[in-house]
Amino acid sequence: MASEKVMRSRRIPALLTMLILTNTNCFAVFSTNGYASTELYSSYGTYTTMGGLDLDEGKLYFGHYTAIKTIELTDKSVATVGTIADNIENVIVLRHEGLTYTAFGTSLDSPYPYKMGYIDENGTYVNQLNKDGIYDAAVNSQGDCFIVANPDALGTKIFTYDWNTGATSLVADIGGYSGGLTFDSAGNLYYADQGIFLERDPAILKFTPGQLAAGGLDATDAEVALDIQARYMAFDQSGNFYVTTGYGATLSQYDIDAQSLIDEIAYGSIGKFLLDGDYLYAVDTDWGNYYSTIQQITIPEPATIILLSFAGLWLRRRRA
Repeated sequence: MASEKVMRSRRIPALLTMLILTNTNCFAVFSTNGYASTELYSSYGTYTTMGGLDLDEGKLYFGHYTAIKTIELTDKSVATVGTIADNIENVIVLRHEGLTYTAFGTSLDSPYPYKMGYIDENGTYVNQLNKDGIYDAAVNSQGDCFIVANPDALGTKIFTYDWNTGATSLVADIGGYSGGLTFDSAGNLYYADQGIFLERDPAILKFTPGQLAAGGLDATDAEVALDIQARYMAFDQSGNFYVTTGYGATLSQYDIDAQSLIDEIAYGSIGKFLLDGDYLYAVDTDWGNYYSTIQQITIPEPATIILLSFAGLWLRRRRA
């Protein structure tokens, strides 16, 4: 278990807050370490939002209202893969063996029913699973899919998901509200536990491959990997850990081994994101104006981050 809490997110400077609140799109990069963002797609003016995100063969796959779409990263062209019906909120888009899988909500009423299935070669949705409160999914290096859901609104559970049949098998009974899932290269599963009031604090929990294979887990079986409240998480190819905190308001990078904050990168209402090489791709939603954007964030080289961080520290010391 972690013995000390890591540093909480710093307050956003007043001027930056004013700029964000007066900007049409609330997304803003505020790291001083060389990150930069480019908007790839926007649903502004349509009063529709986006959700889910995956990358396969140079295309981003995402849900936009009743459609599953792609963005070709070479020319930024957008195409529709297929359509889904009764979509209230799209939360998962995954590519597996040439098929596009998706999960989406069908009602705003408790217990918040969701469906999960795939788009066939004709662009038609094929349903495989009906389960309440599906929130996120993660796939390990062996191609095994795990999902987090809240059946009957009785508390979060983690399941395996069978790509072929949609059958699920309970792995861990966590309780409380749902958070995101991700795997590291060693096959450890990380879950963004939202905590339970008067029972346990929010934290990022870590389950080993051996624990996942055995099943029958609960929150007490996990190691606390990072003592923060998170929403979505992802590792890059070098093992660097990125996370959204504050219900997606802040995208940050942490040293998960040292349990320390490295950098706060961007602010918005950031949903699902993923990393690929020099870029981080994220879905951001402006709930006030009810539209979403897909952002491409350029990740600086580690040496650049160190150099700019040192320069910032030197300037602060000179001004002191």
